[in-house]
Amino acid sequence: MTTDPAGPSTYAGAGVDTDAAADGLSGLLHWVKQTLAYREGVGEPIVPIGFFASVLRLTDRLALAVSTDGVGSKAVVAQLAGRYESIGVDCVAVNVNDILCVGAEPVALVDYISCQFPHADLLEQLGKGLHDGAVLARIAVTGGELSQHPDTLVGPRDGYAFDIAGTALGVLDGREPITGDAVGPGDAILGMTSNGIHSNGLTLARAVLFGKGGQGIDRYLSECGRTAGEELLRPTAIYAAEVAALLHSNVRVHGLAHITGGGLLNLARLHASAGYRITSLPPIPPVFQVIQSEGGVASAEMFRVFNMGVGFCAVVDSRDADSAMAAVASAGGGAHVIGHVVDDSRRRVEIAEWGLVGQDGTFAG
Repeated sequence: MTTDPAGPSTYAGAGVDTDAAADGLSGLLHWVKQTLAYREGVGEPIVPIGFFASVLRLTDRLALAVSTDGVGSKAVVAQLAGRYESIGVDCVAVNVNDILCVGAEPVALVDYISCQFPHADLLEQLGKGLHDGAVLARIAVTGGELSQHPDTLVGPRDGYAFDIAGTALGVLDGREPITGDAVGPGDAILGMTSNGIHSNGLTLARAVLFGKGGQGIDRYLSECGRTAGEELLRPTAIYAAEVAALLHSNVRVHGLAHITGGGLLNLARLHASAGYRITSLPPIPPVFQVIQSEGGVASAEMFRVFNMGVGFCAVVDSRDADSAMAAVASAGGGAHVIGHVVDDSRRRVEIAEWGLVGQDGTFAG
């Protein structure tokens, strides 16, 4: 596919430079990592920084999982559309899905909302979304913080600029965290389908689909059966029920990965000296096909930025693949085997049908 030189063909070209962010983090992490030694016994970190969620030891039997995340520039789409409910669901989803990756049971979330002005319609809709997400995740929203920033927050809808983030808590009772240490060659990779774009890559998606000023938010996307704004505001899927069903079955679960920014490269975050060969992806949602076609985005960039139809992965013993799919189905979800683990100390992710091989945060074709 050719690239339109006038279009935002990369995430960095649209304004988000993930490589620069990684470089910038080095100084921050230099100091933060030193704090891991400050707790022994109760509160001792037992999963290194950089995994999907942190895990703190509380007792010999009990551990606490913690994750913090926000919804990114999806908040801009909500402002343009004047619809905020799904953003509350997203706040729950991005945090709870990370908690699930260590095998913890999500139990609670606290939120932080910063807004230009505390409009009642904005806050009520965010609250309704938090509630609906909590129902799906089976958690309690136990508190939060609201701050007003009339002189520092700006957005496309005057007075309605806002951001929302959350911190989710989960418990591990009598179970060690799942980090991928048990992953090995031959294991099956199960992919659970996404609900479209979820909450990653929105800056690139907006630049392609909306154009300057966001005027294209109401244009109808026939491929998707809805407007561009409606498509991008579909809430992030929450996989709590599916993962719980897996963990309460006899399936030997070796690794769990939330497929967010970085796409299927998130599999390489598992603590395993192995590679991942993807051979059978589910149908790619049409929104990604529209973004690639209209933006002239290379396939390698699409798979680096977006989930491309897979929102969550479970790596299981190959002998348990059928049982794992049955467990997910029993919880109302859908999953199928999308590939398998291979012997590869370079920890590469190969998407065979697209001729892509990924390593160190990027794909090459």
